[in-house]
This record gives sequence, structure tokens and C-alpha cells, in this order.
Amino acid sequence: MNKVKAIFLDMDGTILHKDNRVDLETTEVIQQLREKGFKVFLATGRAHNEIHYLVPKTFAVDGIISSNGTLGMVENSVIFQHSLSYHTVIDIVKRAQQQEIYYEVFPFDSNRIVLQEDQEWAKALFKSETPPDEVGVSEWSSRKSSLIDKVDWKTSIPDKAFSKIYLFSPDIEKITNFRNKLLEDQHDLQISVSNSSRCNAETMAYKIDKGTGIKEMIEYFEISQQETLVIGDSDNDRAMFAFGHHTVAMKNARPEIQALAKEVTDYTNEDNGAARYLKAQFLND
Repeated sequence: MNKVKAIFLDMDGTILHKDNRVDLETTEVIQQLREKGFKVFLATGRAHNEIHYLVPKTFAVDGIISSNGTLGMVENSVIFQHSLSYHTVIDIVKRAQQQEIYYEVFPFDSNRIVLQEDQEWAKALFKSETPPDEVGVSEWSSRKSSLIDKVDWKTSIPDKAFSKIYLFSPDIEKITNFRNKLLEDQHDLQISVSNSSRCNAETMAYKIDKGTGIKEMIEYFEISQQETLVIGDSDNDRAMFAFGHHTVAMKNARPEIQALAKEVTDYTNEDNGAARYLKAQFLND
């Protein structure tokens, strides 16, 4: 542990509470770590342009890996960017439409996109204030809020660079089958496939994930793989656990995710488990 120089933190289920917010305790621990010389990064499935909604104004990190490894930013500079092909985006959207799988297409530089022709059934899907039994509160509230002011309803998908496609259904069997089909076709579609809950799937550029994002980020900072520590909780953190040298899973992670890590936090994300772990390891001199 005394060799750790770079700390990579997932957001959902790790430093975010179920209200989709990072609190001041976590923000302060990150600042103290940075003051001691550690580099602290986010490695999230979230899009870069939505992160500022989720953190306090005083929140700061050394870099952000967003959209599951497709975009790396340090301050206002793009360190790396990996886009889905336009034809792949069109193909996946058509597949989603055919099965009424909710989708959001994420450009790098603007609001996410859903086609106008799908607006009626998409909004109807999220009409309820409370989520269906299989859906987590944070994911449900994120989707409802995105429909209010983060989605642009377009007559067609523009030909531009896209970081990922998010796909969702409260029907576990439907979304699982859809995700499995994407996995079967990932070579032909030239995509990577991941998920952050049982109710979703996300597609990114081929062979791109949080692990590749961390690799590119530490190369930029000239930090070795042996000097990394990662903390996460979900399926889309598997690649992060595979690449990181010291790996920590959250107490609230499923058992099969915890099994991938060397350690498990004593507290859940709701109790700031990641911040408490980092404070105990690095700040309690």
C-alpha cells in the first residue's frame, strides 16, 4: 500500500449515495489525499458533462475517466477519446426500438439523444414516481431527471462522435437477453458491452473499458500499474479490478464482484465506505 500513487474511484454505488450525490465528507477526504501527493481520479460510466450535477462545488480530482473509459479529461484537456461508429449507433438504436428497450445515445459534446418518434412510450415507461421492484432508486431517479433536461429529442441521429449508448428495461429477462445478444455480436458491431445494474446495458467503442481508461491515464501521468488503487462495486468495474494493482470492492457490491477484489470496505456507499477506507489507509498517521 505504501507504493500507491494513483487512486481511481467509481461513482455510482461507490462514492455516490442513492440520491446521486457525493457528500462533503468524501469531497474533503479526496482533497486531503491530493494535498498529501496522491493523484485521485474518477473512473465512471457517467458522461463527463453530467458529473458536475453530482458533486459539491468544492469537489476536485486530478482527472476524470468517463463513459466507461471512452473519454479521459485532465482539467479542460482531452487526454483520450474513443468513439462508436455512426453505423453501429444506428444499428443498436434500431434494435432497441424493435424491442422497446429505452435508449440514450451520448454525444461527447452535448445532451444525450433519443428520437422523437420514441418520446411517447419512453416517457410513459418512467411515469411512476417509484421504481419497479428490480430497479434501484438511483437509476430510476437518474432516468427521470434525464428526461426533464438532459435529453434532446431528435428527428434523426446526427452523424457525430458518440461516447456510448445506454440501454434500459425494468424487465430483467428482456434486458438480459438484449445485452447477451450485443455480447454475441460485439466483434461484428465493434463494440464493448458492459452494465452497471441488472436493468441496463451500455455499449462503447470496441475493446474500450474502465481498465483501458486507467491504463491511458496513468501513462499520461507516468505512473506505473503497480502504483494504482481502484475502488468499485459493479459489473462495469470488472475491467478496473482486472487492471488495478490494489483492488477494493464496496461492501454493497454483489458477492461475485467482491470476489474480484483484494479487499472489501467495512461500510457501504451510503455510509461513505470508500472515503472511510481511504482515510484509514492513508490519512490516519
